[in-house]
Amino acid sequence: MLKMVLFFVPLCTAAPMPLVAMSAPAEMPEARMICKYSQQTGTRFKKRTCKTAAEWEAMAEAHREGLRETAVRPQIQVCDPRNGCN
Repeated sequence: MLKMVLFFVPLCTAAPMPLVAMSAPAEMPEARMICKYSQQTGTRFKKRTCKTAAEWEAMAEAHREGLRETAVRPQIQVCDPRNGCN
């Protein structure tokens, strides 16, 4: 019986805490600023670039799209002297 009481006591005391945390205004995750450092050629100092999470995601999507285009683009075009190039 004592084990059951000890099990339920922490659950009862922890229940109101998430309600307090949820009532506070939450910051939009897209508006959060994220700073990244990149190595510069010719110097030992790193360059700091700060953008919002949405801007970093948009830039990553643009890079992914560029890689997709490069992967599906034909690399070599073969031309036949009789038929010409297509």
